[in-house]
Amino acid sequence: MAGLFAVRDARVLLAEDNITNQQVALGIMKKLGLAVDTVANGAEAIAALESTSYDLVFMDLQMPVMGGYAATEAIRRGNSKVLDRNVLIIAMTAGAMQGDREKCLAAGMNGYISKPITPQTVSETLKKWLLIETRDKETRNVKPGESVMAAKASNTKTAELILDSTGLFERMMDDGGLVKAILEGFLQDIPDQIQALKKCLATGDIPCAERQAHSIKGAAANVSGEAVRAVALEVEEAGRTGDLDAARARMGELEAQSELLKEAIIEAHLT
Repeated sequence: MAGLFAVRDARVLLAEDNITNQQVALGIMKKLGLAVDTVANGAEAIAALESTSYDLVFMDLQMPVMGGYAATEAIRRGNSKVLDRNVLIIAMTAGAMQGDREKCLAAGMNGYISKPITPQTVSETLKKWLLIETRDKETRNVKPGESVMAAKASNTKTAELILDSTGLFERMMDDGGLVKAILEGFLQDIPDQIQALKKCLATGDIPCAERQAHSIKGAAANVSGEAVRAVALEVEEAGRTGDLDAARARMGELEAQSELLKEAIIEAHLT
């Protein structure tokens, strides 16, 4: 699927604050032949749109400073200074909860895709909204002989896989170099993400904890670290209901599963 889209003039803006999620999305889009610029929050997205014309924006919903909903509403306002108030905006959500579509449309978005994103969902979105011609032939790299890690999460309620390397390679279009770069970035970033979550919980900042857990969940999903994703989801849901004790109670398991994921990545020789 590499180089699937012949994009000569179309420009895409990616608004995503999580480093791992950004690397994954950027890697997929570039492999599809897209010219992509990245920003880390909604305010930066607006600034970029004020100086550059884009054909489509992939907008994460939960970002610091300004989230996707608020940014989209600001872009669509009549007094907006962006160059094109009607620019296509596609939400990226890790939740895909009931009512998300209606909320996205009400904010002025054109549609949404669920995270972790795949080459298929990105290409389908581009076909629908940009009507880009595709090539008849696909080029693929040789896939390394990696298989699903059979180890299970020992204490996680959902007993998810620690690392689904097969799924990861499939989503990264069998690009071993891209997989390595993404996993190296994840391993470097995830300790800081977990420490930030612990700080939020220590200070009793529930919105901060929910947002940080959501970010960890998305990053883990993007690297196919299913056990970490599952525990981070539990922390996020506890934050959403205001149950700090439940969120704090899952931190030990989150740290343990993060270490197991690190070990699985190293043992699979993926970094």
